[in-house]
Amino acid sequence: MPKIKNVCVFCGSNHGYDPAFLDQTNALGQYLASHGHPVVYGGGKEGLMGAIAKSTMDAGGEVIGIIPTFLSEMGLAETHITTLLETATMDERKDEMLRQSDAFIVLPGGFGTFEEFTTMLSWSQINVHQKPIALFNINHYYDELVAMMVKCCDAGFAPKENLDLFINASSIDEIFDGFANFHHQLPYKYTN
Repeated sequence: MPKIKNVCVFCGSNHGYDPAFLDQTNALGQYLASHGHPVVYGGGKEGLMGAIAKSTMDAGGEVIGIIPTFLSEMGLAETHITTLLETATMDERKDEMLRQSDAFIVLPGGFGTFEEFTTMLSWSQINVHQKPIALFNINHYYDELVAMMVKCCDAGFAPKENLDLFINASSIDEIFDGFANFHHQLPYKYTN
């Protein structure tokens, strides 16, 4: 697979109640900066979004924020980053995040984070992209989501092989081991 440079991080605009969420977000930002991976993220200054930007910048890394104009106008954008791009809509934001990124890491988050993960996963499933996606399953946060996806396959709504389109990781090392060994492969070809 192509070399991974820019890493997109999807995460919550809140910190969540478990202190490990913030601790691991900060550790990820430091790791990405120290390994020369610019961070692409949603451009916000609150919650884990703000934390991934700050920890990466504080460690000397590069951060590219991508935020819809209407959220920026609400004062939610982080301006102390390398680059801040504005888009007209949420959908354009996801398109730009895909364009700017070589891999995706999904930290704990809420409905928006779930939507970003499932969008990138479904786009991978139909071969819109072939980039690796990792759930950073801190303290088992995503166990039920993974179980639901297994249930979806067991019920016949997706091929079981599609579970290999994402990495379920509980540590930063597991994420990058998964990236190093990732091979995008579909169980069947889509034809016209």
